[in-house]
Amino acid sequence: MSTMLRRRVRDCLLGAGIFIAPTAAAAHTLVVPYTLPVPFWMYLFACGATLVLTFAALGVAATVPVPARAGLALASSGSGLGIGWVLPRPLVEVLRLSAVFCLGLTIIGGLVGSPDPGINIGMILFWIGFLLFFNYLTVVLGNTYSVINPWRAVIEWGEAAGLPRFTGRLKYPKALAYWPAFLFYVGLIWLELMVLPVPASLSAVLIVYSVITFAGAWLFGKDAWFGRGEVFSVFFQMVGLLAMVCYERTLDGRRFRLRLRAPLSGAVGERPDHISLVLFVLFMLSSTTYDGIKDTGLWQSIYWTNLLYLLQPLWGGDLAKAQALLEPGYEVYQRGGLLLSPFLYVAVYQAVMAATRFATNGALSIKTLALNFAFSVIPIAVVYNFAHYYTVLLNIVTPLPYILSDPFGRGWNLLGLTQTTEQPPLDMGGIWNTEVAVILAGHLASVYVAHVIAAQVFPSQHIARRSEIPLLFLMVAYTFFGLFVLSLPLAIH
Repeated sequence: MSTMLRRRVRDCLLGAGIFIAPTAAAAHTLVVPYTLPVPFWMYLFACGATLVLTFAALGVAATVPVPARAGLALASSGSGLGIGWVLPRPLVEVLRLSAVFCLGLTIIGGLVGSPDPGINIGMILFWIGFLLFFNYLTVVLGNTYSVINPWRAVIEWGEAAGLPRFTGRLKYPKALAYWPAFLFYVGLIWLELMVLPVPASLSAVLIVYSVITFAGAWLFGKDAWFGRGEVFSVFFQMVGLLAMVCYERTLDGRRFRLRLRAPLSGAVGERPDHISLVLFVLFMLSSTTYDGIKDTGLWQSIYWTNLLYLLQPLWGGDLAKAQALLEPGYEVYQRGGLLLSPFLYVAVYQAVMAATRFATNGALSIKTLALNFAFSVIPIAVVYNFAHYYTVLLNIVTPLPYILSDPFGRGWNLLGLTQTTEQPPLDMGGIWNTEVAVILAGHLASVYVAHVIAAQVFPSQHIARRSEIPLLFLMVAYTFFGLFVLSLPLAIH
């Protein structure tokens, strides 16, 4: 092996060693490492111990409330909660009009706005405003997307104007289940992670997606398509299960009733009715995890270090030739990692379900267990998404008013703002501690949800407690791996 090649391999190995050091951490969007005030392993120990103690406390508590199940499907998330409050029709229409306006502004902004994705109003509205901020808002306000869904709003406005009703020309095939939503979700994450961030491309995708959405609602009926096939409806319905607020349509289908419920009761009172929805939930977690790891030096060194060493005879000491030969494979490596991530998580999840079945002497099948406990993963997926993108939200605060003041990059100053100010430095200590606290809170919520579900589905408290042991190991593993990924510095190109 040539000296140059040896140096390259050595650098990669040293880099990998740095990434697992217990005293450094870095937020996903930052390259500069942050030295932790205490060793990294102490964070892991504290979080793991908290989860174990919480599990023990729930196990010995005889008065933990166990909400009743609401059913297998997701159509009645607000059932059994009293009369509630009917939302005023004018308020609903204003909110819907705002959602349609934002969708239109996103598409137009991508087509005629600045080509710079960092300041394009369409990119900001969709990726940060919709998929991040609105996502976290849903945890607090409930699934408001079911009320303001812009595509459904356009359909129902058309029906009110006399157009043919979208009641469906074909019965939605049972075998389709949530597979359309899952495939759209994979496509959405692929667009985010694997395609260059070109604003016009996002607009084109949204136009095509709108056509598909209208066609699906016309063909299978708006209730069936928005219930199972439309990715954002399914996604926000999952997140909304954590909220204390839920919404359901009145019997006439024209209004919405707001109801209050206990925290997390949606996640413990509902069950997925098909394994495709389990895969959807696991992809909520795996896609964020993969996004967190794909640009780190550790992930990149796994590919380059091993192949540089194993295939060195093909190029000798010519690193330029080595890079040319390995680069196409690296693209496959990156894309394959994303596509395989949900199935890897499914494999781990199914293994835990098999262990749960063994611990409970086969009381339930693996498939039944997988369906019953799937929603216990949702709190972890949501908090890890927040921790992963927390710095993105912080970094957009300063430039956002100026982007809104000049939405199409034409030199406007609609808000009359003064000269832009520099982005203040981020408090890395505060960021890291916030991320740890949020992740821990989400995992504690998942432990509680799993505990209540176990109490619901198993015939005795003794069996229920045994079933939770494999799930506890899963929660601890998720916690450790999530914190580890957040601590990895990004690769410097």
